Amino acid sequence: MNFLNLRSVAAAAVIVAVAGARAGAQQETRLTAIHDDATRTVVIEQLTLAKESGLPSDAMEPLMAKALEGVAKKASTKSIRSAMDALQKRLRKANELLAPNPTVEELSAGADALSVGVQEKTLKQMRQAAPRRSIAVELGVLTELVARNVPAAKASKMVLDLMAHGATAAQLTALNSAVQSDVAAGLTPEAALDRHGSGIMSLLPPPPAVNSANPRPR
Repeated sequence: MNFLNLRSVAAAAVIVAVAGARAGAQQETRLTAIHDDATRTVVIEQLTLAKESGLPSDAMEPLMAKALEGVAKKASTKSIRSAMDALQKRLRKANELLAPNPTVEELSAGADALSVGVQEKTLKQMRQAAPRRSIAVELGVLTELVARNVPAAKASKMVLDLMAHGATAAQLTALNSAVQSDVAAGLTPEAALDRHGSGIMSLLPPPPAVNSANPRPR
């Protein structure tokens, strides 16, 4: 068996261990599509490190997507390693902050939020505000608001306040769209957020009362 075949076998073993037989076969196919040996080796190493760090199997998908994005853009092996390493660290932090069982969508959205400067405590507060459902949409809206130059602290407070009042994912998505439209029309990001956030807030009931003996909202 030659060197390249040995490498393919090793790749298959790593990815099957990471993501299970079916997903492993899919990942191996995508790995073999990376023709540069050095880059393929780096991708395998990064996926292995992610698994060893305790990331759930589903979290390998955004890492693989990041690698393939770099390959498509003809990025250097060094750049792909750096991008995957940075994403892996954000995914690990998001996994910690959004515990106990974040979905892959939440992990990806949480990693994106951290990448634009959202504070770690905000992710934890968002999980506490919605401990039993996905908050991927809320995290995505927050990330887009900050990416549109709304200060992270202001955007975080607005999203948390709206969540506390029971705003739906659809309402938050509409907020994001309205802010983008106003910014495109010339309004400042902060003014646009205040305008539409206040409008949604006026339609919502006050936050649920909290029993001191049972701190979870009823």
